[in-house]
Amino acid sequence: MKIIIFLFCVSFLVPLNSIEYSMGLNDKTGFYGYFSKSWIKETDYGESYITAGGLGIIGSLGYGEKNYISKGRFFSPYVSLTGFGYYVLPMSENGDVKGSLGFSASLGVDVSTIKWKKNELKFQFGLFASYDPIRNESLILPGDGGPSFIMPSLNIKFNYRK
Repeated sequence: MKIIIFLFCVSFLVPLNSIEYSMGLNDKTGFYGYFSKSWIKETDYGESYITAGGLGIIGSLGYGEKNYISKGRFFSPYVSLTGFGYYVLPMSENGDVKGSLGFSASLGVDVSTIKWKKNELKFQFGLFASYDPIRNESLILPGDGGPSFIMPSLNIKFNYRK
């Protein structure tokens, strides 16, 4: 809990350019950040961010960097890497809380659909891989007959620039 409070306070000290709200299979933390908020600082190569999200019984908090391969007006392909802590609350009274650290990598494209004033609505499509080195397990929901180390990421983002 102290780490979460510390990161939240540090987010106010870092000069941030925008705030992003996201819904869907997140390109930063996967299904641990289905509904998420990211505090973003734009850089020369892309952006660095602090992200927090979840659904109540699952959640995450992390830091990452996104490097744009080519930043276009509508399509912006990128690669990103995020380190995060996550938790999963038990669904029964006999279960244990699961929590650990993980990292993720994403290859995707941001598609800008609507821009007005300092706001922007984007769709994100890509491939997402995630791993927990402490528990030595993949954090991916494997598909039936598909690869067990990668899954698609798809979400809607609302970006508000300061």
